Amino acid sequence: MKYINFNNAGSSFLQSNTINAINNYIKKENRYGGYYTQDIFKNKINQFYKNAAYLINCKPNNISFIQNTTLGWNFLLESINFKKNSNVVIFDNEYGSNLISLIKKKIEIRVSKLKSNGQFCLHDLKKKMDRNTILINACHIASQCGNILDINSLGMFIKKHYPKTYFVIDACQSAGHINLDVKKNYCDALITSGRKYLRGPRGTGFIYLNQNIRKKISPKFLDLSSASIKNKKIEINKNHKIFEVFEFSPALKIGLSKSINNITKFGLKKIEKKNIGLSKRLRKRLENYDVCFLEDSEYLSGINTMVLKKFDIENLHSYLLKKGILTSVSSTQTSTLYFKRIKKKKVLRISFHYYNTFTQTNYLADCIISFLKK
Repeated sequence: MKYINFNNAGSSFLQSNTINAINNYIKKENRYGGYYTQDIFKNKINQFYKNAAYLINCKPNNISFIQNTTLGWNFLLESINFKKNSNVVIFDNEYGSNLISLIKKKIEIRVSKLKSNGQFCLHDLKKKMDRNTILINACHIASQCGNILDINSLGMFIKKHYPKTYFVIDACQSAGHINLDVKKNYCDALITSGRKYLRGPRGTGFIYLNQNIRKKISPKFLDLSSASIKNKKIEINKNHKIFEVFEFSPALKIGLSKSINNITKFGLKKIEKKNIGLSKRLRKRLENYDVCFLEDSEYLSGINTMVLKKFDIENLHSYLLKKGILTSVSSTQTSTLYFKRIKKKKVLRISFHYYNTFTQTNYLADCIISFLKK
């Protein structure tokens, strides 16, 4: 059975030229050996930094290649000098893995409540932030709810009133999905994975650091890629590979580079328009049925989360899988704060990407309607 992927927020399908680029490198590696092949493909490997930089409007030397968003988040947290009176501000849609890392740091965590439309509440944010707020993290699009957060306005507020606070964006669900510009959102750091909307291979991602945060952090994990020994002292490299490790997969790095290039060539505005169009189509088809979508219609993305009034979400998920449709179930583990707020335990997540079609979306709607009528 050929499956229709409506779980792009989990992992998108790779394009054929991405698969070919990865396979080509692996074949060459098996012929010439790992290190000589890496030398042969040096320019293609380094092209990754240019492609990632172009995607978010920064310079290549602001980018580090990482294996996933959670790893990048932990690299960053461990590099910041938290003082005894420091606090961190997050929102009540924070991703579970991010929250685990913060709790482990044993630092004061302040949670700012989002409005019902998924946007930040300025009044509440002002109450949570102060001069000891060292970092504020924002999920541009949360894993368990597809509202697009206005990060440009948020970043502008933070840098105007709290210029010393690091503004970090979790772009795991927005990179390759909607347009990102680090100059317009004023972030100090941005972290994303390759396997979701960038349509890259699993085990890839990148982190952006501006010069402000780069000068002040001190990485705790170092190897030959990020540091050297001079006169019996460790000297941290000043280049963009601050969070990179010596051992990595060049094939996957080339694959992510190709994927990013595919995305930018197709066009982020076209992708966003297509994804929102598919979301609207699904909602229109189901508007007369006992289905409740959790996103605000004004801030739609390609991610749609829904609950059913009379049926178990898990049963619908299993039913759709039998029909050749891939979706996912998000539960309290992904965001304890969010699920506590909405007073639900599970939601069905349907996440579109530009390679999905309106015909496929109509088929999805037909299957959901068929399930509801059983």
